[in-house]
Amino acid sequence: MTDIQKFYSDIDKIIKHDRADNAGGYNAERASRAVADFFISSNKGMAELPSSLAEYWLNNKVLPHLSEDPCPSADAIDWLGDAQELLDGTIDADTHFSANDWEELRDMVNCEAEDLPIDALTSMMSVIMDHGAI
Repeated sequence: MTDIQKFYSDIDKIIKHDRADNAGGYNAERASRAVADFFISSNKGMAELPSSLAEYWLNNKVLPHLSEDPCPSADAIDWLGDAQELLDGTIDADTHFSANDWEELRDMVNCEAEDLPIDALTSMMSVIMDHGAI
């Protein structure tokens, strides 16, 4: 199992546990916030960037769609998976990021630049540049 496959598996477990731990009463917002917390805790050493990404994900990819089923959607989870790969330096050309997302990512990375490991910063900025957001 690759790191990203484990990441997706862990998200699936978090969502399943939310339902099981609450007598079958699934709350999409609660589960999504638990997923966001998992994302943040999985990326220690990356300054506040994981928190910024998780907040952006919740506010733009999840909370506006709470009434949809399932929530978070597969697209929203894939977006977070792409964010994980961006932080890991393993992202490929095919992402779920829109042009606006790339601009937001650029701004978030720039904001945290001085506190990020230089190799991670260089990798992220290179990918962001490749997608025309610089």
